[in-house]
Amino acid sequence: MSNISTLNGSAALEAGKRAARHIPPLWPLTSSVAVNPFLGQSGESLERTAARLERVAGVRVVMPRRWFGERILAGEITDTDLEAAAADVAPHLGLDAAALRRLSENDRPAAEPLPTVADLAAEASGTAWPEIIADRIGAWAASYFDQGQALWAAARDQRAYPAWRATAMHDLTPEILGLSGFAAHVAAAPQDAEPAIQAAAADLGLSEAAMESYYHQLLLGLGGWTQYARHLQWNADLSGRQDPIL
Repeated sequence: MSNISTLNGSAALEAGKRAARHIPPLWPLTSSVAVNPFLGQSGESLERTAARLERVAGVRVVMPRRWFGERILAGEITDTDLEAAAADVAPHLGLDAAALRRLSENDRPAAEPLPTVADLAAEASGTAWPEIIADRIGAWAASYFDQGQALWAAARDQRAYPAWRATAMHDLTPEILGLSGFAAHVAAAPQDAEPAIQAAAADLGLSEAAMESYYHQLLLGLGGWTQYARHLQWNADLSGRQDPIL
C-alpha cells in the first residue's frame, strides 16, 4: 500500500462522505417510501446536477434536443420562451434565441460516463471486471443486510468493511476469473475502512478534485445496495446518530 499525506488522506475521507450523500436512499418494501432520485443533488443547480450525473453515470436529466426542436416547430415553445431561456442561462455562453433554435436541430451524442479503472481493465483484458465487482460485493451485501431470509447470513457484529474483508479474504471467485493474488491483497489491506480508503486513493493517484466524482461513480456501480445503505444512514441522521456504513 502506498503512503498518503495526512492532508490528502483527510480529503479522501471527506470526499467519500460527500459522495455517499449523492446517493438517494432506498427504503425496504415494507415502508413503501417514494424517493426523489435527485435527492442527493437537492442543494445543486439543474446545470450542475446534469453535468454531474452525465459524468458519473451517463444519465441525462433533461429531454434530448430533438424533443425541444419538435416543440419549437409545433409552436409550443415560442420565440418569447427562447429569449427568456437565453436571458436566464445562456448569456455567459454567448447564445441567443436564434442560437438555441439552431442547437435544437441537432442532437448531442449519447452521454458516456467517464470510465473507472475497472472499466479500463475490462477493455484491456476482455474480462467484465465491473460486473464481477458488483456481483461479489452484492453477494456479500445480500447476506450482511439480510433480515432473516438467507440460509447463511453474515455476522452483524462487525462494521461493514471489516465484515466484507473477512469474507473477501476467502472468496476465490476473483482469482478463478483471473485476478491473481486477490485474497492475499485483501488480507494485507488495512483492517479499517478509513485507512483503506486513504491507501486506495493514493494507489489510484486520485487528485482531491477528482475524488468525490470517482467515489460517486463507484457507489452507483453497486446499484441498490448503496441506496439501501444510504437508507440506514438516513435513519441514523434522523435520530441524531452517525452511521458510516456507506
